[in-house]
Amino acid sequence: MYFPGWRTFWWRYIAGPGAVVVFAALIALLIPALSAHEGNGRQGRWTATNILCGHNGCNEIGTFLSADGGDRRTRISMFGGPDLAIGQAAPAVDTGGDEVYPPGGGDAWWHDLIGVSAAGLAVAAWLWAFPIRVLRRRRLRQQHSDPAVA
Repeated sequence: MYFPGWRTFWWRYIAGPGAVVVFAALIALLIPALSAHEGNGRQGRWTATNILCGHNGCNEIGTFLSADGGDRRTRISMFGGPDLAIGQAAPAVDTGGDEVYPPGGGDAWWHDLIGVSAAGLAVAAWLWAFPIRVLRRRRLRQQHSDPAVA
């Protein structure tokens, strides 16, 4: 069975809106990573307390304690930090996101920036191919069909 407009349907209603959602999610990840890269956030130590392994490899989960002792976060991972055994600690920066980062932010901001750029290009292509182009065509049709506008 062949649906003649499946490519148009897929691009207009699935891929384009999906790219918008991915773009927004990646921006939410980029903000704390970029903040850590710029040196913002609370300095402290992150201690590995557990290692979780799954299909994509292993991830260390730990506890972050700020240098002044005022901020303690448990069950949090460190993005881009060194591989540590349970009980080992490393300096870290907490920017309030879902993860802590090594001093200087590690390379998390770079990965997120590449993702935001790629998703942004997809969103721009979708906006041009669907809403903007459709609205321009509609406006041109109205101008040609309405002699009073000329």
